[in-house]
Amino acid sequence: MNSMQFISVIYLTMGVLILLLGILIFRDNPNRRLNRVTGSMMFFTAIVPIMISFSLLIQQVPAASEFDLSLFHKIFLIWEFFFPQLLLFSMLFPKENQLVQYYYKITPLLFLPHLVRMTIVLIFKSPESILALIELTSGGSRIFLQPIFLVFNLILSLLSYIYEFQKLIFSFINIVYFILAAFIMYRGYQEIKSPPLHRRAKVIFWGIIISVGLYIIGIAVPQLLAIEIADFWMHGVILLALIIGPVAIILSIIKYQFLDITMFFRRGIIFSITSGLVVGIYLLIYGQAKHIFNSLFGVNVPAIEIIFLILAIIFFQPVLSYLERIVQKLFEQEKTDNRKILQELSHDLLHIIEIDELKHKVISNLKQMMKLEQVRLILSTRESEYIVEPPLSDKPNENIFDKNSPFISLMTCIKEPLSADEVDLNLVDQREFAIIKNINAELFFPLCHHNALNGILCIGKRVDDTKFSTEDITSLKALSDQISIALENSELHEQKLEKQRIEEELALSSEIQRMLLPHSIPQGTLFEISALNVPSKEVGGDYYDFIMIDDHRLGIAIGDISGKGIPGALLMSNLQATFRSIAANSTNTSDVTSKINNQISKSTSAEKFATFFYGILDFKKYTFTYTNAGHNYPIHRQSDITCSYLTQSGLVIGVLPDYDYEEKRIKIRRGDFLVLYTDGITEAINIQRDEFSERHLLDIVCKSHANSAEELRNQIYEELIDFTHGINQYDDITLLVVQLI
Repeated sequence: MNSMQFISVIYLTMGVLILLLGILIFRDNPNRRLNRVTGSMMFFTAIVPIMISFSLLIQQVPAASEFDLSLFHKIFLIWEFFFPQLLLFSMLFPKENQLVQYYYKITPLLFLPHLVRMTIVLIFKSPESILALIELTSGGSRIFLQPIFLVFNLILSLLSYIYEFQKLIFSFINIVYFILAAFIMYRGYQEIKSPPLHRRAKVIFWGIIISVGLYIIGIAVPQLLAIEIADFWMHGVILLALIIGPVAIILSIIKYQFLDITMFFRRGIIFSITSGLVVGIYLLIYGQAKHIFNSLFGVNVPAIEIIFLILAIIFFQPVLSYLERIVQKLFEQEKTDNRKILQELSHDLLHIIEIDELKHKVISNLKQMMKLEQVRLILSTRESEYIVEPPLSDKPNENIFDKNSPFISLMTCIKEPLSADEVDLNLVDQREFAIIKNINAELFFPLCHHNALNGILCIGKRVDDTKFSTEDITSLKALSDQISIALENSELHEQKLEKQRIEEELALSSEIQRMLLPHSIPQGTLFEISALNVPSKEVGGDYYDFIMIDDHRLGIAIGDISGKGIPGALLMSNLQATFRSIAANSTNTSDVTSKINNQISKSTSAEKFATFFYGILDFKKYTFTYTNAGHNYPIHRQSDITCSYLTQSGLVIGVLPDYDYEEKRIKIRRGDFLVLYTDGITEAINIQRDEFSERHLLDIVCKSHANSAEELRNQIYEELIDFTHGINQYDDITLLVVQLI
């Protein structure tokens, strides 16, 4: 086998492999425009090495000079349809051009110049044969036919010119097509944002540019400039170009799922190529070895066939198996990467407890793994709503589904992935239909756990517009189960944090309130005071205070703050500060209460209020002057065991500014008791949910034989403990007992 035969075999092998690649691409999805264009481009590419191989083989035939190869060379020109096909390919990849979308039916005009050339060279043998037609029409024709013949002759002259300079003209046209294709592909390549698609486009772009660029520089430009190049360099450039372009496409098909060729075809492509190369190399080595031995010994050496047969038996199958494993590993690389990303995501989801981090992780990783245009989550809220994340618009109504809406009910009942078409068929609400359309999802995966719908995973289209395989849907279904568990874990974590925050807030507010209460109880020779305060964890806000106005008057205040936690503590702090600043300079209880009311009304909202009772005990004049702002009626027990309520009362403070409070004065005697309390005592409950009640408290006070304020306080508290049997109460318990000695 001489060098030309060797080169022709290489050309033929490459041509067949490229043709096989084009057929596989076309057959995999003939309805897809990009598959058709790419397959056709491979077909025109394959013509080059196949025709060159036949040309070289014919030249090796002894009687080759007797063959007329002109028709063969004309047919060979069909390969140049590759250039308009390349321009069309650039309009579809890496991003479909809008011109193609709207004017695809006129794209065949790209092939018109080459079609004209092909028609001319097939019909006419030479430029002279065209000019001969002009001579036939230049006879004695009638005058009225002269304009027609003139136009006809001009056309023939133009065709003759095209035929004569066809190589120069179409070298220039092909270069223009190539430059336009490179420009369009480069713009589309730069606009791609997805990293995997960017890498895919990069491989194909540079593979095609280098491959076709080599032909342009090595063949087309020399033809245009009439530069002679050696056959060795010409074949080298063509072979290198034929390797780089198809290899770039094959690499993108295998590694980056270009054209979404199915598993069978992708494995078939690469394994066919590797098997063909192994067989080709084996046969070439065998042929060369046999030729060398025949030259050395001058006779046919049968041992050569035996040796190569033994080598084939021993090594051929292991080599093919080894290559198949490499192909399988290469082919499965992206799938392995996807599985790895999926496994890492599933693992990470179980350890993510922050909802924002969870949403970002799911959306970003799924976009990368599945090459999706977008991913959205529809998540449940504590308000019994489902909100789209990320939001579709700034209008809240366009991002919310009610828990009883048809769409949410559908996903709750089905509990299986649904396509967009299936969802559309079951939607009757126009508002929901509009939201679903704006989400623009292909698949909807319910995120269910313990029969509860925690949310919905919305999977958008793939950026390359390919369909989801069964394996993709299975993987997404498994992942959606993990997401659902992660959402529930996140919700439990949020509840735990909320509970912890409330407990810390209540503890802090309780500490603030404890610090605001008097550290010591005023005592004197003419009166005795005993106080009790048992705070509750649920509601805080009981308040009491004392202020010595002068040596014979004592101010006594008690109140109940609305709300709990820090807001209640702040209101209590405001009340205490206001009370002490005003009461120290006034002996009018109604005036003090009015000023406190105005101050609280200005500094808090209407829902923040407090009941308040303020009285001044004058143990020199034996009077008790008081103003009540919506607080529980204090009990006055006289020394003769007569009991009565101090029933004068007004509006709670903090609701209505400039409210006129009334002041009332009663006479008291030695031995009298004043019992001030909050509703934590009268509304205390037992195991039967019965309240302690004001009547019960009044009976205890009236029937008591206590001789001191402390004894009466203890008796009331013991009765309260016996009644409730130690059940935790929902309100603070505050009790003040004052006795005039």
